[in-house]
Amino acid sequence: MSRLHSTYRFFLYMLGLAVALSALSSVEAVAQETEAARPLERVDVEAPERRPAARATPEVGRGDEESRLPTTESSRDDRRPSAPTATGTVGPASSLSVVTDKPQVSLSAESLPAQVQAITPQDIRGINFWGTNSDLFTQIAGIKSLTWGQGLIGMAISMRGFNTYDGVALFVDGVPQNFPSHTGATGKSEISWLAPEVIERIEIIKGPFSALYGDFALAGVVNIVTKKSERSPSLTSSGGSFGTFRAFGVFSRETWVPTAYLPYDYYHIDGYRDNSQIKWISPFNKISVPILGGILSLRYNYFNADWGAPGYWPIDWVKSGEVDRKRAFNSSDGGYMSRSELVLNYAPASGERGFHATLYYEDYHPIRFGTFLPYGSSQFARQDDRRHWGGRVFYNLVFGDIGALIVGGETRQDSGEAQQYNTVGRQRTTTTYGYNLRLSNWALFLQGQIKPAEYLKIVGGVRWDYFRQYFDNLGRPQNSGTGCPSIQSPKIGFVITPTENFNIFGNIGQGFRSPSNLEMSPFRANSRSDFSLEPAMVRTYDIGFNAALFGNLFLAADYYHTYMQREIRMVNNNPTVIGDTVRKGYELEGKFYPGNSRDFSIFGSYAWVDARVIDPINPGQFLVPEVSEHVIKGGVSIQRNFGEGRNLLADLYYQYTSGAPYYRSSGTPAALATPIFGPDFDVYNFKLTYTGTGWSSFFSAKCRPREYSSDYTWVSNNLLV
Repeated sequence: MSRLHSTYRFFLYMLGLAVALSALSSVEAVAQETEAARPLERVDVEAPERRPAARATPEVGRGDEESRLPTTESSRDDRRPSAPTATGTVGPASSLSVVTDKPQVSLSAESLPAQVQAITPQDIRGINFWGTNSDLFTQIAGIKSLTWGQGLIGMAISMRGFNTYDGVALFVDGVPQNFPSHTGATGKSEISWLAPEVIERIEIIKGPFSALYGDFALAGVVNIVTKKSERSPSLTSSGGSFGTFRAFGVFSRETWVPTAYLPYDYYHIDGYRDNSQIKWISPFNKISVPILGGILSLRYNYFNADWGAPGYWPIDWVKSGEVDRKRAFNSSDGGYMSRSELVLNYAPASGERGFHATLYYEDYHPIRFGTFLPYGSSQFARQDDRRHWGGRVFYNLVFGDIGALIVGGETRQDSGEAQQYNTVGRQRTTTTYGYNLRLSNWALFLQGQIKPAEYLKIVGGVRWDYFRQYFDNLGRPQNSGTGCPSIQSPKIGFVITPTENFNIFGNIGQGFRSPSNLEMSPFRANSRSDFSLEPAMVRTYDIGFNAALFGNLFLAADYYHTYMQREIRMVNNNPTVIGDTVRKGYELEGKFYPGNSRDFSIFGSYAWVDARVIDPINPGQFLVPEVSEHVIKGGVSIQRNFGEGRNLLADLYYQYTSGAPYYRSSGTPAALATPIFGPDFDVYNFKLTYTGTGWSSFFSAKCRPREYSSDYTWVSNNLLV
């Protein structure tokens, strides 16, 4: 381990020296815009047989856990341009987009020597949005995105075998969306307040390879940048089955200075099942103004929602007809949420060189009522009332096309109350646990890029994070206290372009997750506190390539290997440390534009991951719960222009995910060690959009052909639900 760290330190020292020397010949950086390209859809395939539930090995060819590694990074802010795409290449927006004529020195995520994908407004136009932002990721290779179907209790974006509640960091305009020590699960996130129409760009960085991101960036980062304006005011309304109605209006014009961007979103749906209604209102207010050579944006958004929760029935009960599939488990389940946020962003008006800043403050108040098996048991409530504020500042030094260095720091401060209690008809009875919490995170980071040759770029970085976590354990006061964990997370990577439009990249990187309240200050009887816990660490290495061939074919492949400490998973509805884990996997992706035309395109992708527990706390439970081994996607997009502003766009895409494994929590040793696999799941999406001058209309449909399947299943009271 010390040898590995010394290697990182040596690289960072050499990188800093090289950048300093190159500054002597500093050249003005030229910002270039990436051409936005259309994304496409998916095709049906059967997955291979399930992997056996055998013991995991810490690492192929290595006997020591310390031999797993850390690596590279990048991110972009509101005003940052994308890395340029080579003339004549095919680099679709929702693709691995490192394809360039030479490795670029840039802040943009595409400049990372890593697997990076992006979603643009053009992509979003072709996506079926049915009241959940998980729909935004249904066309992205290797991503399993879903909602739990129980109202607005969070969204799961899964990549490389991790979810947003335990290993995928989510940001909106530089503001972290993961909540540490949340009552539902540490790292939980929920972005229903963000309408798809307000999104300018989504960047997906796979792997812990950017020093600009810290807590929960284990499998990667989803960075969302919102719009600053629209060309003109607009109003959209839509209706559909199950009582669906949505109205979305925007008051904005891009020529105004200051530039106002004022969207308003209203949504309601009764739902397919009883007690599955959702309703929200969400004003989103953003004003941008040029100042001191940069753009200052001030955003205030408010979100208020309430919902019902139909609950989870055992699949076998539904199959046998014992219960009707539409029946609610408990008609008083559901919840409500209010959140308000104030965000300030500043970035250079042109180019990437210079000062960047983000400041934010948020008030967050969700509560969820739920009932699980055994049927008739007491309802519970999970409530999380908190305020969190913080910010990030950094300066980007650009030295022509030779190198760049980012120097910055950030902080996040959380305070509030997290509690769970028993209820009957939403009326409180007894308390399960309660915490008053004060959480602080301070960080410094460096990230540099250098091009020693036209065909080679090296990227490296390091973060230093320090936490101060105070937990006042109301139910078990003897476990109250303060922990002060800290961690250093280095990253390094390279991209080689041996010939035009062909890239080979590799990375080693380290990420982390801060300890949760249930780890440091457990609430159960006979449990003991442990405030000496350090952040749970992940080490990852990956290697891959991408290429644009013949002007109309895009291919990409990536292999990764990840080691994780103290992984937390939901077991029978309780966050549980299952032990240290290891993952290995690969992703393949292809896009084809027949006849070099962007009016017709085909895409497909396949992702495989094997996730295992090295030394399971529960003997024999070697598979990591909730991780689907196979994700297959494919589709087609057709666009026709009829002149005079008339345009027709058709998107048809398919997604298949294999059933995830789960384990029982009681029974014989043999039963406990035998995994229960959920059913395989697939879904077809179709959207047809017709646009005229100043107006457009659309029709969308979604089909889930497997009768006893869902995008999310799990085991409750030893039954698959």
